[in-house]
Amino acid sequence: MRGSDWRSFRRSLAIARRLLKGSATPTELIQYVLEVEGQDAYPEAKSAREKAFKRDRENLRSRLGVEFQYSPSKGQYTIIDPGSLFQFELSEASVRAVALLAQTFGGQVGEHSEIQDFLDELIAALPVETRRSLENPVIPIDLELLQSIDPNGIPHHVWTTAWRAVKTHRKLGFNYISPSYADHRKVFHDVLPYRIQYQWGHWYLRAYRVLRRDMDGQENRQGAHLRYRLSYLQDDEQLSISPIIMPQPPSPPRYQVHYRLLPPLSRGVVSRHFDEMQVRQLEDGSVDITGWCEDDWEAGRTLLSYGQFCIVLGGDEVLAWMEGTIRGIRKNYPHIFNQNKG
Repeated sequence: MRGSDWRSFRRSLAIARRLLKGSATPTELIQYVLEVEGQDAYPEAKSAREKAFKRDRENLRSRLGVEFQYSPSKGQYTIIDPGSLFQFELSEASVRAVALLAQTFGGQVGEHSEIQDFLDELIAALPVETRRSLENPVIPIDLELLQSIDPNGIPHHVWTTAWRAVKTHRKLGFNYISPSYADHRKVFHDVLPYRIQYQWGHWYLRAYRVLRRDMDGQENRQGAHLRYRLSYLQDDEQLSISPIIMPQPPSPPRYQVHYRLLPPLSRGVVSRHFDEMQVRQLEDGSVDITGWCEDDWEAGRTLLSYGQFCIVLGGDEVLAWMEGTIRGIRKNYPHIFNQNKG
């Protein structure tokens, strides 16, 4: 290569590396090239720099085999296919691990959304065939791996049936036995499932319930977004998928979260457990935090883990959950509260 060809080739390599981290504007790409290749990597004159940048984009496609597109509305370039030079292969076990992480953290917000961002970057660098297999796998993860991380055990038929219902947007019917049900009775549920996720040591099905029918035939058709532990779904004749593709369920409700962290926890970096979080430092050293979530139960458990260093101020649902929990704790430990009262 001539000197100018070699320099353009190196600039194209730098552009590809930057785009693998995520979409970027032309200014961001040029700035990245200057940082890694030196301030003289591009000509100083605007017209000459634009011409060199156009040449680099052409080399990116023709010499490096990288497919990308430009979005005029966002003003950004995005990689579509990294090409053979920048993609990497994963072992079959690693692909299953990626599928497990995607199944566990996909669609979440707050702190766990960073894991989804990581997965997006990782999957973008995989071969097209591997990406397609992750998007439409026959079975998302190995059953033995599934059983090892959920101590209750989930029948193979329950797992595959629930997963297919989620992926094909079909209504799912099943008998359910919850420890909260009297006499360990089966209750039939008809739901629109939309997510399977791993939380607090167990696999859960997130779904919009359209029907609940007790063993005595009493029905409740009041819709509700619920969480079902997969190990409580019964592998019997009632477990079935509707042949009709169902409409998308209503969006889950959003709950406001408002709490205060006290020292010493307030002195560290505040974990981003919730969506749209706003953190305000107070004069007494504590921090006031607001945000939003889709699950008041999960939010309450998260805030309860802060112990005595967290004061829940709202919203209404999360505060009610916390107050009910505290009342239960007082009931279970009367000697502690009676002693403090005396």
